[in-house]
Amino acid sequence: MKEDTKKVLKYTFWASLVFLAILLSLYIIIRLIKLWLMVLLALLLALFLNFFVDFLHKRFKISQGLGLVITCFVLFSIVVLFSIALVPIIIRQGETAFNQLPSLTEKIQVFLNSFIASFGSEVSFDIGDIVKQMVSSAGDIISGGILPVVTASLYGIMGIIVVVVLALYFASRPIDNPEPIQKWFPISVRPKLGYIYHRIIHKLRSWLVGQLFSMTIIAILYSIGLLIIGVPYALFFGILAGILCFVPYLGPPASTIGPLLFALVDSPIKAVWVILLYIGSQTLESYFLTPMVMKRQVKLHPVATIISIMAMGELFGILGIAVAIPVIAIIQFLAEELYLKELSPIEENSNYNYK
Repeated sequence: MKEDTKKVLKYTFWASLVFLAILLSLYIIIRLIKLWLMVLLALLLALFLNFFVDFLHKRFKISQGLGLVITCFVLFSIVVLFSIALVPIIIRQGETAFNQLPSLTEKIQVFLNSFIASFGSEVSFDIGDIVKQMVSSAGDIISGGILPVVTASLYGIMGIIVVVVLALYFASRPIDNPEPIQKWFPISVRPKLGYIYHRIIHKLRSWLVGQLFSMTIIAILYSIGLLIIGVPYALFFGILAGILCFVPYLGPPASTIGPLLFALVDSPIKAVWVILLYIGSQTLESYFLTPMVMKRQVKLHPVATIISIMAMGELFGILGIAVAIPVIAIIQFLAEELYLKELSPIEENSNYNYK
């Protein structure tokens, strides 16, 4: 009886210890969630670099290390040239557009009040007061929180450095090889793990290349289209549209608000042309150009995508928005493969037979 009591106490002790270890592990994982998101962002950047490194290796038989050096040098040169040639113009146009915001709101107010009055209504409102309150609130937040802003800026700079260093480390090694991860798992699950790893990498690479292509096309189409229509600050609004295109479903409509308002105060016909430009650019990019480049894209439900972007943005800010789509794509794939499909036939027919 005494021995049974000792065994029970022993098992209880070890079970409690394992339970506490699991809780501690979960706590550490949750506390370091931003670090894991930064690692994922570094992996995406590494996949972008690896796309060019693989091209140089297959086309010119250049080693991975030398290919990475050439890729980084070329991309850095492009960024420098872009910064010298276009960034000053974009900044100047952005500042001018922001400075014209008060006069723009007054013109819009006059237009809307006259439009409402044409229906025999005497309802009017002051947009200027709304804008002034928004600017005042933003100023209060900035002036009352200089230290948090500085701290966040320093943290952001350190985060960028960490992401770049990790990306260079990942890109310097064969990303498609799952063996460094497989060796930590039992031999029986390594084929399945290799298959899942390759599919995730393929999905992330497809999404990244397709997304960057879409952003570039939208920026070019918007800039040229707005310039032809005669909307001021076309380059600024075009680049902004390309950047906001990174946020699906929400970014493209938001990028149209600025040029639409400037076109509206100049001529209602121009505003109509801006709307047609938005519809035409999105249609051309979504249904013709991107499918030609990426035939197999990441397919996500629109509602799930919007909710994920808003939730990740609320929890982790810009970093969360940047990795929201990759995170939900990985979760969706794992759910499909581990719960909705039988993996045993895939393992037998898979070409990824790693040991």
